[in-house]
Amino acid sequence: MVTLSFNHIQGKNGSHWNRLMREEKAKEYCIVAIDAAKFVNTAMVCTIYGDILQEPFEFDGSMTGYQLMKKYIDSVCETYALSQVIVGIETTAHYYEDLVRLCMNEGYIVRILNAATTARERETVLNYTKTDRVDLMAIVQSLLHGRGGTSVESILELESLKTLTRARRALVNAQTRTINHLRLYMDHIFREFQGKNLKVDGENKVIKILNQFVSKTSLFLMRNHPHPSDILTLGKAGLRKISIENNLKIREDVIDRLLDYAANSISKPKSLLESELILLQLKLDEYELIHHQIKQLEDVIEAKLLETDGGILLSIPGLGITTAAELTAEIGNVHDYSHAGQLIKMAGTNPIVRQSGGKKANHYRISKQGRAAFRNVVYQVGKNVSVQNPEMKVRYLAMKDKGKKAGQSYIALGNRILRIAFAMINDQQLYKSSEADYCLEKVIAGKLRNKDKQKLFNQRYLKEVAEL
Repeated sequence: MVTLSFNHIQGKNGSHWNRLMREEKAKEYCIVAIDAAKFVNTAMVCTIYGDILQEPFEFDGSMTGYQLMKKYIDSVCETYALSQVIVGIETTAHYYEDLVRLCMNEGYIVRILNAATTARERETVLNYTKTDRVDLMAIVQSLLHGRGGTSVESILELESLKTLTRARRALVNAQTRTINHLRLYMDHIFREFQGKNLKVDGENKVIKILNQFVSKTSLFLMRNHPHPSDILTLGKAGLRKISIENNLKIREDVIDRLLDYAANSISKPKSLLESELILLQLKLDEYELIHHQIKQLEDVIEAKLLETDGGILLSIPGLGITTAAELTAEIGNVHDYSHAGQLIKMAGTNPIVRQSGGKKANHYRISKQGRAAFRNVVYQVGKNVSVQNPEMKVRYLAMKDKGKKAGQSYIALGNRILRIAFAMINDQQLYKSSEADYCLEKVIAGKLRNKDKQKLFNQRYLKEVAEL
């Protein structure tokens, strides 16, 4: 018996499909193409050669519909003496997930296809036509070309982690929009609250009252004393009093600056700002709600990360809990890939190379043909380690000296960390640093503040590494 190595052009997923098609019983296999939707799904049954055995049929998105689909499949298998069912299903929003689970429980081989893959298949073969039948034919053709991933086992932790990290990212984006609204309303209510231009050594410089716009002190003042008249009514004694009572720790120079800016403010009288004051309070409520939800999610994400092999990425300096969780979730099951280059292509951060006629190859921008969410994580990872990882900071400065733009350097560093992360998760090896002062215990303690979480990290990853 010949053992196939995982060196297919499509990686391990392609090798798995290649092995299936080389089996002696491959002619007894059938392909079921499923186009998932919210209410009405469509499916079609073919041979591995593309011959249609069951014309496209519809079934609803419930157990009744699934049983109807299974009835069609069983009928075809019995009629043509087929022994194995290979299901190809497109990743349409989240509607495909339940069908994947049910088909896997049934013992079917499930191949999951990216919607972009089938879209390219339609463009190549069928021009601009788009019908249910065309969509199903595109799924079949994509499968026959070895596309898609084989769901050999369900990795619930990784799927759950991806859902949580993407939800957190959406909340962070919503929080940013809320902060921008707060800035807008404060520009109307207290123009100088966010800073004032002053001459310093003959040069213009914006001097802020507070370093952070959404600090505890800033939020308190916006909530309770947003207008310059409120600040002047309090006076120096009143500001000191609320600072002590609410543990705001407002320094004397901040109090003096706050009173000075309020006294010379050009903002409208408070009586003319009724609408802005109401909207400010509503946005403060919104900010507090989102901030609380983000913290809740981060606690769950931290626990989920430590349940996966990706928790070992916390040993990399500059990679925080949420960033490590996002990277782990977007990578998914590393055993589906034979090398890290496949992950870089999936993220779309691989450079485009142009070469023709024996001329020297030129590297252009990145392809951006992969998953946007994955690409954003790789960029953020590179940005973080360029500052917080001593070894990567040296590389970043070297690229900067060569004239590389910051964004290009972040992508390059992100790709490097992605390669390192692939090896670490795949082999369960801790990060190896050449820095003399690198200390794993300090790195982990700086990220996992909870002693029980630190203990869990040691038990899971240090033990597994010791056993290798």
